[in-house]
Amino acid sequence: MLRQLAGIVMLCLGLWLGWGGIHPVMTIVERGSDLSNALFNPPTSIIRIVSAAMMFVGGTLVVLNLKSGGLIATVGSILFAVLGGLMAASGADSGLWLDEVIFGLAAVALSVLILTLRRA
Repeated sequence: MLRQLAGIVMLCLGLWLGWGGIHPVMTIVERGSDLSNALFNPPTSIIRIVSAAMMFVGGTLVVLNLKSGGLIATVGSILFAVLGGLMAASGADSGLWLDEVIFGLAAVALSVLILTLRRA
């Protein structure tokens, strides 16, 4: 029961962080830029979207009590936390990367909870 609840939280976190990655890309494209430029220049948008999608898929699999859900959510969480670290290492302002680090570490902690609890 607690594992499924953690999966629901991971699923919701993935959706919310995914929207936070998709919305700026849509705004950039609406202003006339092409999609590849919006996603890959710099590559933070694509990393954020992919990691959030992995958290969503992993959380969904955990809720459905299927194999590999915890692993997929964990990879997405680590990727999201690494994104914040890469942004910090590149010299970006802390206002840009602090949220990624905080939510990434929270997602990693949630992943540890998912991985340590037994499937029912």
